[in-house]
Amino acid sequence: MKAGMEWHFGGWLHGQQPVLAWGLLGLIAIVGLGLITLSYQRTLRKLPTHARWGLTLLRTALLAGILLCLANPVRVDDSDKDKKAGRKLVVLVDRSASMDAIDNRQETRLGNALRAWRQHSPEAKEKFDQIEYIRFSTNTESFPNLDDAAKQGKAGEETHLLDAIQQTLASSPAAIVCLTDGLDTTQKDPSEITSLAQRSGIPLYFVAANNRARPGEFLNIKEIKSPSQVLRQTRFPAAVIVEAVAARDTEIPVELWSRDQKLSESKLKVRAGWNSIPWTVEVAAEEIGPMPLEFRVGSLDRQEYSASTTRIIDKTTVDILYYQGALQWGYRFLQAALQSDPSFQMASILNPALGMKMTAPAQGHAVLNDLPENADELKSYQIVVLAHAFADQLSDKQQQALIEYVRGGGGILFITPDSNASQDFAGTAIEEMLPVVFERRHRVSQEDAAAQTFQLHMQAIGGARSPDETAFAEEAMSRQEIEPLTPFAALRSSSRAKLFAPGPNAPQFSEYAKVLCAKPGAEIIAVHPRDRSPNGTPRVLIARQQFGQGFAAAMTTDLLWRWKLSLPSSARNAETFWQQFMLSLASKTPGQGLRIVRLGDSPSLSRPVTVRVEGSDHGEPPKISATTPRGVALPLVARGSNSKGTWDASFTPDQEGRWEIAAENSSGDIARISLPVSQQGKTVETVNTPADIEGMRQLAEATGGTLIDKDSAAFPSPSGDSRSMDSKRTRPLWDESSLLLLLLGFYATELVTRRCYRLL
Repeated sequence: MKAGMEWHFGGWLHGQQPVLAWGLLGLIAIVGLGLITLSYQRTLRKLPTHARWGLTLLRTALLAGILLCLANPVRVDDSDKDKKAGRKLVVLVDRSASMDAIDNRQETRLGNALRAWRQHSPEAKEKFDQIEYIRFSTNTESFPNLDDAAKQGKAGEETHLLDAIQQTLASSPAAIVCLTDGLDTTQKDPSEITSLAQRSGIPLYFVAANNRARPGEFLNIKEIKSPSQVLRQTRFPAAVIVEAVAARDTEIPVELWSRDQKLSESKLKVRAGWNSIPWTVEVAAEEIGPMPLEFRVGSLDRQEYSASTTRIIDKTTVDILYYQGALQWGYRFLQAALQSDPSFQMASILNPALGMKMTAPAQGHAVLNDLPENADELKSYQIVVLAHAFADQLSDKQQQALIEYVRGGGGILFITPDSNASQDFAGTAIEEMLPVVFERRHRVSQEDAAAQTFQLHMQAIGGARSPDETAFAEEAMSRQEIEPLTPFAALRSSSRAKLFAPGPNAPQFSEYAKVLCAKPGAEIIAVHPRDRSPNGTPRVLIARQQFGQGFAAAMTTDLLWRWKLSLPSSARNAETFWQQFMLSLASKTPGQGLRIVRLGDSPSLSRPVTVRVEGSDHGEPPKISATTPRGVALPLVARGSNSKGTWDASFTPDQEGRWEIAAENSSGDIARISLPVSQQGKTVETVNTPADIEGMRQLAEATGGTLIDKDSAAFPSPSGDSRSMDSKRTRPLWDESSLLLLLLGFYATELVTRRCYRLL
């Protein structure tokens, strides 16, 4: 830290040359001193010598203070360390495979970007005090100079541009320059980086890496999604994700077929460069049996296709794992309601607070003595019901297993009518995935409630001695009576509202837990007809939300066993409700149908290709074959089965052209995929993907930067000398309160002294 003092002359001296300003101040000082001396040599009254010299010194000190204010002394703090840190430029050099694309002049994209940047390198050194060089592809690495960052190491197979920018923003540089073609193979949302850069106040600059290499084209079906089985006369979604590299903005046709029937068609808009586009279609289920679904992408001369099979069934089997933390009357009624329909299989784990454990396994399932700590042991169940559970009974590993199970496609139904028990789940991993927010427990209110409960219990049992105590006891006894049943209030916006529609068959509950609110995005199915939460919204009773690929639902009432007892013995209202409710929750939980996924890079001649068949029958390998471009079918050996029914097969193509891989399981489900084989494999990095000029321009302009070209300045200078303002901090000294008080003291002392000697 360097500190000094400068003179920034003020008033009518501002802007004058220092020599002239000091000369004028010196002249004023000499003239003023002479006038002061003469004025006190001749006074109206005769003064002692010491008084005359004292008054002269006081007047001289006042003049000197005024002249000092005109000189305007300023303290200057100049920190080299702060100066360097505040003006650091980070240059990101893209070293992915796409930057090595060569044009007809033998110039690579990297060379083009380096040539353009070196024209602005002197400007960068002038505007910034420190320049740091970082190369990136999948990871980032710092280098001492530009040449090392550009030449050392091997080119990466992917481009994580936005990740590299995000990591660099964390170091808080003054600006970031990216030498890149704008390709980001992670398909991360640029708006996140834009928002982060705007909040940090860090501009992004781009040097476009673009040469005359002819842009290539690439088309691939990355993934298809369809349920393994659906009920007849229902509608279900089928989706495909298409990867495409285009030389210019265009449209790609996409179609969905089932056998020889076209179910849907559309055109996907793609822009120049790399695109990853999802397309979803709602399909009407056909008659019972396998329903093949085939997505076809591209024109007839260059069409890719991928097919899977969805099985249409008349009835479905819902496997339920029921876990209950405390003995409750509702269990036997729920068990009877579900087991009256063979479509439901329920395994039970009863783990009451007394420490007892009772289990009832389901047919075809392993015996579970407690909730497992591994999510794989839950995957054979479509729904896990947590009824009357207590937070301290579920270990961290059990809760984590439940989260992984739901995130992987399972479903969980959390049931509790106890507000105290639900409050213990506030802040736990279970609450993280549920669609509701639990109320937090307050220690004081809990102790007060416990004391009041004990007082009511003792007075009600022990009898009362006074009329007031008698009335209090009678009130306590009346509270123990069974309250009337309350019907659910269904929300019309919910697709499951018909289960709770008002009427004689509507379900009714007796007890319910008070939760704070539903989470944003959750589907609220039913609410309390009268009770309201503190924010004025109705109390949520049943809600559901998507969590990962599965779902999580919460029911904050009892198991409706009192409603069952209130009905005639011949009525089946409760059974119908529970069966339909469980079906509505599990209707979207089937896994993927039979499908084939290519592993690794794009296939090329004489290099092994591995495909994976998913959704096959467990324990029995499917029949897998590869058909050559000449129509010869080659059987492949399936290997490596696991509990998911996944099998791998490999082959080495010896012909260029379109190969077809087909798989069929023992149930008759068929899947197939097209694999175009070329002399060299194609990837997004090696297909000469066009540089994303417009994307880089938008990102730069949104953050206050620009797309750097050779004809204009890279870093426009802000108003004023920003470097001196950033590195120097000034503080005027003349307007200090101590100086002003001192001058005022000189003047006041002189006036008082003159008064004493009767000069005023």
